[in-house]
Amino acid sequence: MKRLFLSLLVMSGTAGAMAQDASSQLIKAYKLSAFELFNATVAGQKDNVCFSPLSVQMALSMVQHGAGGTTLSQIQQVLGVEGYSSEEIGLFNKQLTQALTTRPPYNPSDYVLYEGMDAEELYNQRYPLCELANAVWTRWPDVVLRDDFAQALRTYYDAGVDAVEFNTWEGIGKINAWADEHTHGLIPKIYNEPLDDYVISVLANALYFKGGWTVPFYERATRKGRFFLDDATYVEVDMMSAAGHYKTSATSALRSVTLGFGMTGDFSMTLFVPVEGTELPPLTYDEWDAAMNAETVALGLHVPRFEVSGKYLLNNVLKGLGMTDAFDPYKADLSKMFEDNSVGKYIGKAFQLSKINVDEKGAEAAAITVFETDGNGIIDYKDFSADRPFYFTIQSREADAILFVGRVTKLDGSIMQVEGITDNKIVNSKFVNSKFFDLTGRRLAAPPTRGVYIEEGKIKLKVEN
Repeated sequence: MKRLFLSLLVMSGTAGAMAQDASSQLIKAYKLSAFELFNATVAGQKDNVCFSPLSVQMALSMVQHGAGGTTLSQIQQVLGVEGYSSEEIGLFNKQLTQALTTRPPYNPSDYVLYEGMDAEELYNQRYPLCELANAVWTRWPDVVLRDDFAQALRTYYDAGVDAVEFNTWEGIGKINAWADEHTHGLIPKIYNEPLDDYVISVLANALYFKGGWTVPFYERATRKGRFFLDDATYVEVDMMSAAGHYKTSATSALRSVTLGFGMTGDFSMTLFVPVEGTELPPLTYDEWDAAMNAETVALGLHVPRFEVSGKYLLNNVLKGLGMTDAFDPYKADLSKMFEDNSVGKYIGKAFQLSKINVDEKGAEAAAITVFETDGNGIIDYKDFSADRPFYFTIQSREADAILFVGRVTKLDGSIMQVEGITDNKIVNSKFVNSKFFDLTGRRLAAPPTRGVYIEEGKIKLKVEN
């Protein structure tokens, strides 16, 4: 199948063939790492999840331009792109961004107007909107990025580069305003308060998607229906209904149905429901790939309205996948990132904020991933109902990319609004109740291997064995 971003490569002969082969391998790497990141993030959790692997991949790719040594190799291992240069990865991400965000020119005269809809609404219904934005902020006035690192971010990621005072409301206000703008208000802010002085840079990716269904759900067809929490209990929810032709598949563990967005068939959402019972098995690349290659059949479709918000601390997720050095102040090599190459610069926190809304009109989703640097078988179904826990993915056929992966396990009508991050008060953080702090008052997961720290109000010294 022809891929849009491959057509963006203006090459010829053997060089062109080699570049296309490299792009194909990077496409596969990103799809495989998407499910590794998702499953590592949700391990041990039962709650609803909305997670964007693509946002993490974009942010990590930016970080790798400033990394060296084993720090760089570990980042590329998590992305599954070992053996490629930073420039090759950067070019791939630039082409991937173009493939995801390119829309036909908007010409109002091309659209026949319907009652209650204007030309722009019709255009947006036909062509889903996907946007990516990148930025890096440094601590003003004493932290400066290396010119080649800043240039790489501008060249490959169209990233804004700015210096702000992290410890002031004005400085944090600039970052939050960027988040609000690039998620169209879905994630209005990243931070609830100014940052401490140990944060020297904040690198962020924002991903936004909005699309209307190819086959619409009509509000008059929405009825109260059962959503089973387990085999014995359920809640009543607003269940949307539609009838049409959908791609559907089944493996031994999961059934799937794919709903298209817009008129081109590029973007779509796939739902995965357990074949039996309500217990969700792991969602894997193979399950997703089977759904992408499924047959199209006539279905009566039943899907609940849902909203899911997420806040995910990624430090332990990425460490568990092998990216350990970047978080270690004694091992991290970010020497290609900053003009001052003194030791001690490392990633202090990595996290993602996300949200998705699904209703009769379509789906709207956004995610922001942040890295803070510190320093000093086919079955013919007659019906498909997502009436119990299910996974969902949003993908692009032309770019062959996975934008969002999520899970819905309960629908109780109590929806939490996405808010910003307060230092170390992230949902599912394992050290919210820790009694260890550094000298700035920052909560630690455990006593440091060496150095001064605070335990139960007393200053202590740990000497490494």
